[in-house]
Amino acid sequence: MKKVLGCLIALILILGFAEMTWASPITFTDTTQFYANHTDPAEDLVSYGGDFVNELEWFRDHVKWTHHFDFVPPAAKVLSGTLTVWLRDDGDNCCLFPWEFGFGWAEDGTWDFGEVDTGDYSYNVTASYLEDGEFTISLWSKGGDFYIDKSELEITYNPVPVPATLLLLGSGLIGLANFRKRFKK
Repeated sequence: MKKVLGCLIALILILGFAEMTWASPITFTDTTQFYANHTDPAEDLVSYGGDFVNELEWFRDHVKWTHHFDFVPPAAKVLSGTLTVWLRDDGDNCCLFPWEFGFGWAEDGTWDFGEVDTGDYSYNVTASYLEDGEFTISLWSKGGDFYIDKSELEITYNPVPVPATLLLLGSGLIGLANFRKRFKK
């Protein structure tokens, strides 16, 4: 009986450690680069209005892109997301309109309007909008002109604890085999 109890306690400890190891959150970053005529990766570009993908001028230009990503290993729960967009003021202040204004909107309802300076702009993303492996953003020029260089979507999630589940199933089958062996005796 002591041997069975000892084996049971060891099994519970092994499963507990395996579960804790795989329950550690994973963080990864999906990046979209913007160029004059395309994005990298190319499938991220949804649409644009204007002469160039990466340059937004006056009131008419816009660019819309979607971050496509896979959860490897699969996600049990998405914990958080942060969208960071790198914008660059072209430094050319026209006498008619010396400021650059941009308006951005993301599919989770996050939006921002304001003067564009060279630098990065970060926004928290509603985690539930990341579960499908896609996240879409639109950016419009509302005066002046500026560039978009890069967009990064950082995602943190808990993975599905597959190894611990398989270990549990395997140990259960071994236990049943041992029980049957003892029952036959």
